[in-house]
Amino acid sequence: MLRNKPRKANIATLPFRIRNNFRRLPNRFLLSDNDDNEKMVQKDFEDDNISGEEYNEYGDGDDDLEQQSDDDHIEQRSDNGDDLEQRSDDDHIEQRSDNGDDLEQRSNDDHLEQRSDNDHLEQRNDNDDDLEQRSNNEEGDTNMISTSSENETESDYIMSLESDEEYETMSSDNEERHDSDISEEKLFVDEALAKDKLPSYDGDFAPYFQNLTTAALFCWIYKHNISTNAYEDLVDIIMRPEFNRDHIMAYQLSISDIIWNVLNNPSLLKEMYFGAGVDSKTKSEYWHGTLWAESPLFGQEQLMISGEIYQCGDFVYYYDNERKLGRLRAILLNEENQQYRLRIQKVLDYSDLPGTFKGELRQNRSLSGEVWLQDEPFLTITTSQISEKVAADTLRITEILYKHHTHWRIRDATFSYQYPSEYISIRQPPSPTIPVYKLFLDIYYDDFGTFRNVYHSLGGVYVQFGNMPARQRKLLKNHFVLGFVPFGGNFNEFMLPFISEMKEFEQGKLMEVNGQDAWVIAGLGVVTADLPQGNDMCGVLRHNANKGCRTCTASRESLTNFSQDVPATSRYHHITDDQFKEIFNEPATTRQRRLCTEFGLRTRPSILDRLLRERHLQTPQDVYHATAGKIGRLLKLTCELFSQKGEDEFIKAWKNFEKPKKWSRLPNPISHNASFMMSDYLRLAMIMPFILNSFLETSSLKENESRSILRRIQESRINMAKNVIIACWVYVAKTMRMVFESKFTLDSYDELQKCLEEEMKILPKVFPEFANLPNLHINIHLLVHARTYGTLMNTQVGIKEMVHQIFKAMVPRTNCKNVELDLLKRYTTLFAIRHLVDGGADQRLSQPCRGFATMSSNFRNLLTNWYITEDKVSNEQEPEENEEAISSPVDFITNIILKRSLSRQDRENIMKNLPNFKSELLLSFMDIGQKSALIYSQMGWYELATYTMEESDGVFSKVHLHIGDVVTIHEEDSGECYAIIKGIFKYKGNDDKYYAFITIDWFDNINRIHNVLKCPLFRIQTSQDIRWRRIFPISIIDHVQKVHFVYDTKIDLWIKNNYYFTAI
Repeated sequence: MLRNKPRKANIATLPFRIRNNFRRLPNRFLLSDNDDNEKMVQKDFEDDNISGEEYNEYGDGDDDLEQQSDDDHIEQRSDNGDDLEQRSDDDHIEQRSDNGDDLEQRSNDDHLEQRSDNDHLEQRNDNDDDLEQRSNNEEGDTNMISTSSENETESDYIMSLESDEEYETMSSDNEERHDSDISEEKLFVDEALAKDKLPSYDGDFAPYFQNLTTAALFCWIYKHNISTNAYEDLVDIIMRPEFNRDHIMAYQLSISDIIWNVLNNPSLLKEMYFGAGVDSKTKSEYWHGTLWAESPLFGQEQLMISGEIYQCGDFVYYYDNERKLGRLRAILLNEENQQYRLRIQKVLDYSDLPGTFKGELRQNRSLSGEVWLQDEPFLTITTSQISEKVAADTLRITEILYKHHTHWRIRDATFSYQYPSEYISIRQPPSPTIPVYKLFLDIYYDDFGTFRNVYHSLGGVYVQFGNMPARQRKLLKNHFVLGFVPFGGNFNEFMLPFISEMKEFEQGKLMEVNGQDAWVIAGLGVVTADLPQGNDMCGVLRHNANKGCRTCTASRESLTNFSQDVPATSRYHHITDDQFKEIFNEPATTRQRRLCTEFGLRTRPSILDRLLRERHLQTPQDVYHATAGKIGRLLKLTCELFSQKGEDEFIKAWKNFEKPKKWSRLPNPISHNASFMMSDYLRLAMIMPFILNSFLETSSLKENESRSILRRIQESRINMAKNVIIACWVYVAKTMRMVFESKFTLDSYDELQKCLEEEMKILPKVFPEFANLPNLHINIHLLVHARTYGTLMNTQVGIKEMVHQIFKAMVPRTNCKNVELDLLKRYTTLFAIRHLVDGGADQRLSQPCRGFATMSSNFRNLLTNWYITEDKVSNEQEPEENEEAISSPVDFITNIILKRSLSRQDRENIMKNLPNFKSELLLSFMDIGQKSALIYSQMGWYELATYTMEESDGVFSKVHLHIGDVVTIHEEDSGECYAIIKGIFKYKGNDDKYYAFITIDWFDNINRIHNVLKCPLFRIQTSQDIRWRRIFPISIIDHVQKVHFVYDTKIDLWIKNNYYFTAI
């Protein structure tokens, strides 16, 4: 007999409202939930008129137009399909941490396999009895009452779509609860439910299920926990006439609740940035990008200069040697002196135009007040350079001057992104003294798809706040769940409540923050997704369509033509609006399909277009999926070139190659190519050029393949085939390194553009399979994305994939009957604990809970290695058995612990290479502030050391130092230098305390570049070379394993791997 103890926790105690979002249920009736005592009130809806002929239901014809592209799988089998040829492994995350949740996983981003004994995300629900009704005291969810708008006209349809009253959320504070005086004995259920306690369902499946839909899906899920024939049965279920998709329910968290809890979390609020765009030499955050600075939703929209208010978008006269006309694009805050700077776009008179564009027609137009906008680069000036404002109605602009591949061109002014102030207007706060918080929201959407034995498809929708710095956005706990689109559900329907709330926030909303009123403005800053789903959220056909790029209208035959005029072929929101209207107004279905093919658009735009955004600019392509896809395809094509001898040599070189120590083991690229995950592909690209260079010869390649390559590159020398193959990998690795750069300068943007162009030229030339590949095509647009958002790392979805897979891995442990609700219960419970531990307030109470706020000091072990409290645990650490605690000479290093004593033989070998041990040790003691040291004091040698280091931004990181690690040391004269750890030892000082020291061999830069690999060459310091001292205190180390060196036996030199980086 199973014994269940119903849980007493009520969702009302959690920080979020879980609300039901039932889109359509026929007839008005009360429906009891599967697991709860909550009631849902529904009105009658028409199946074919989901929201009054609105666009939130994609037409079936879109799939035909997309040439049967896969829904959400990256594996594409068509000639021009997407390039990530892998199984569903592309987004698997496997967590291999000893502590279960510190996310030192096998691939850092893929395949998260959490262990239930230490991982608090996978809470086993021992109380879920799938065929029994749970205790009625479990839920207090907010219900959603949906009403249909029957009077919506076609004029509403395209962009206004003001029928959000269809979806109103109704909060009910009167949830039913059990009496608190129920005895403990009555809480234990060890027998079947009495007849009068059974659920009051009607129908053929009563009393266990409400209808055929829920019963059949439940049986299907349970049957196919292991089976691989799941979808045959699924088709049978769906084809049954009794099956009704309207019976599928959706649950969603309120974005208002999420925002309130974030702003009232003191640990988060102090880390967030609210202010103008920042003028910085080094760009790493969203507020360094152009979108933040120019949009009134995020940056500063106006500034008073000399008693006059200037707004972004105004035309002004300014001084730059002489009086000139320009447009104020952004108000910036200089990072160095905190003074305001103004970004100006040049406006040209007829006399300023290049001679090529001067003529009688333009000259006559200039006499009537026409001027010309000049595209980038923009100027940055001080406020003192502003002269006066110009009335916009006195100017006439119809053309834009721009440069294309060093040549001047002119395009129509309609072919440009609308300036944000042209379509965004926000309300001012009710009082000038009230604090204002502008929030930059990042929405990520991904389908679950198939995963091992999980066949329950769910679409996860997640929210991040761009106001957090990049180091905070990397934390898993700072990814917030909006909800899960249920199996068979529709993303557009699911997002309607979110859209309704966001439209309020776009105009400004009064909220209580830290006990006082504040004016909160929130806007949709960026939408991130993989390639196919990103197209869906732009209203663009999938990438297999003739015009399947969501950023431009390039045809499928010209995707990898880098010479195309991008500004002239780009998609622009206002132009796409007109195309959607034309499609919508076309009554004939055949003609409508023809227009969709012509424009490359779906029959209806995305629900997200109700919000204030530039759909094509604010849905950037994801470099994480795209880069991994390119590498996966290149790996497959390269391995197919090997002869049998080449395969054997490659496997030997692969096994002997010394990979970075902190990497987990990579699969065999030849025999286990399909087992590679996205992070594996990124790591492989970092080392593949060096592996190929170590063994590849002409005989390693198939003769016919070599000759084909030589014909394509128009070369006759046979050895050029192997050189160009290595060159392909070099260009891919170099581009990847730039794409995943966490910080950009103006020079970095230029280098990025150069790398993208070189990669796009060489790959299709050597391997025709790369011609017109969508993942390679996005190289054309990445520079714009980088400038828009500061870096490309800000919009890559690697860590978001990790969060997505955490919930994906939970599915088998849910009750499998109401998966979406079960996942949200777990999430809100975890988030409630995190919120309270952070010192966050409960809006129903007057002060934070002191018990949770001090929990990190009272229960250090409990909160250690738990992702929701990862930065809350005390840095104090007690040494374990066989570990030595060491004193730190500096404040920013703590918890120094030495482990694993060296053997006598190893100690003697190290000492042989230290002829000046005593004198250098004395210098090291002087470095830490001690003027002398005992000559024959106690010392000990160890294999490794661990310590905690506080970074300059206040973040603590745990450092693991091993013998053989390459470290970075900042030297006053030479700057960043590199050395290899040869020994770690402790030595007792005159103050009777032990201190930690290291012995190193320096890497000597010989100022040469490897001809093939394009990386610098180094020589290692020999034992006879005494130019540089070898003994230093451990505090001299800046970074451990930040760089990677490869030893080349052919030239007896070390090669610095310029392509090595940490992807996530």
